[in-house]
Amino acid sequence: MADNIDRANEITEQLQERQIKAARANTSVADATGYCLNCGEDLSDSRRWCDSSCRDDWEKLNNKTYGVI
Repeated sequence: MADNIDRANEITEQLQERQIKAARANTSVADATGYCLNCGEDLSDSRRWCDSSCRDDWEKLNNKTYGVI
């Protein structure tokens, strides 16, 4: 019985990894502009967002695959 459960867990983990990779790949379409793409804060480097909270908010609004995971 444990073998079936182990296989199911392994398949689930693989599917989740693929979905995470797909979701991360979709964020690459947002180019750095010198400003945070979510809140508009001035950025002096090539980041797209000022912090992870802004990135997450932006992904929720703009990434169609977000929430599938």
